[in-house]
Amino acid sequence: MELPAQDGAEAPLEGSPEAEGPEGPQRPAGRWSGAEVGSWLAAHGGGWRLAELAREHGLTGRTLLRLTEGSLRRMGVTPRSRRRELLRELLRLRLLQEIQELRSIAGE
Repeated sequence: MELPAQDGAEAPLEGSPEAEGPEGPQRPAGRWSGAEVGSWLAAHGGGWRLAELAREHGLTGRTLLRLTEGSLRRMGVTPRSRRRELLRELLRLRLLQEIQELRSIAGE
């Protein structure tokens, strides 16, 4: 069952780690490498600067999913509107992960 995009939600960008592959969804975001995290950040409004920050701070998928406004601020992500935008994208990513897990449990 395919869920429709709602309220301006976009399909995953081609080439981003959460995009569908030939075998179905790629591996969970919590298992992404630093390069995959950088790729996701670059594709979701962060551009090269956030990808560079992710590399500097050694972010993995697991740490990406745990970022907070405070941790983004300490990493040097400014202005506040950028942090808020990124946190919304992270929430969307977490929700997509939950949906994938529920589908897996349901056998879809």
